[in-house]
Amino acid sequence: MKEVKYNYHHTASDRGYIPAGKEIKEPYKGRYGRGYVIKRNNPRSNRFYLKDYYIREVVER
Repeated sequence: MKEVKYNYHHTASDRGYIPAGKEIKEPYKGRYGRGYVIKRNNPRSNRFYLKDYYIREVVER
């Protein structure tokens, strides 16, 4: 049986603004694999927001 897990990979910043207390979850498929990205407010900047990458891992049980 296969189990799908999502592991935190890294955090990056990107240009734009996301209000405090709001998070945006989007699917991700790219350089690091498949998974999802959570975009959130960067308390240190008005011009950049933070992106947390969670990458899919299939585990055999």
